[in-house]
Amino acid sequence: MLIYDKYGERWGGVQLEARVMKWFLLIFLFFGFKACAGQDKVYIEFLWRPIPAGAIARQPTIGFLLDGKENHQVCVAVFKSSASPPYKLRIDALGQDGRLIFSRADERFMGDKKCYSAIPHGSSVSPGVWTYKVYLNEKYVDENQIEVARDIEKASFYSNPKVPYVLGRPNYDDSIPSSEWEGRLVWNIHVNASGDVTKVEVEVAEGVGKRIEDRAIVAGYMSLFPPDPSLGKGEFVYQRELKFALDE
Repeated sequence: MLIYDKYGERWGGVQLEARVMKWFLLIFLFFGFKACAGQDKVYIEFLWRPIPAGAIARQPTIGFLLDGKENHQVCVAVFKSSASPPYKLRIDALGQDGRLIFSRADERFMGDKKCYSAIPHGSSVSPGVWTYKVYLNEKYVDENQIEVARDIEKASFYSNPKVPYVLGRPNYDDSIPSSEWEGRLVWNIHVNASGDVTKVEVEVAEGVGKRIEDRAIVAGYMSLFPPDPSLGKGEFVYQRELKFALDE
């Protein structure tokens, strides 16, 4: 299955005048990978908080903090591998200067998405852009980067009130057969001057989108935005869109 994830915004004053800004299109394969010969592939995701058991949505983030208030997570899933599980997984976190900060090891990683603590609380580390490198069976596979700030006030990802630093995302519903993952889902997230989500509403739900509307609403309320005092008593609306298509 292919998931097309389109981010956008619509904002105005108290009347919420319609003005839409489309940000970018992110395409990635959510599932459907089969182990075969060739280059190994993994998916790396950063989460603001751990995913509770049975949760229908999660909190992907563009930044971490070193204040210890949240248990930030780095998650890994194997999409493709020439080897069979279990794998020997290693995650190395490197600071902006390229020095190793810490490593996480899992000697019996089965390949399904699994999350690990991303920040070594209690140790003296420096903020900056950190790189998380993933190794399978001692072989480098991939990496991803994220901003790590000392605290929220000093975080650059907290500087633009129109850009959420945590953007809730629906979790995959494995009760729906993979052959039925076709459709579209658009939902609007209403945000006030304090950065609080006041309302989430589904604008378009087609195909499988109708079956995961509840997940989109929960995901919307999980989103976190910087405050925007210039809104006064007004709001702006941040729009999310997911398109689902079968992988050929």
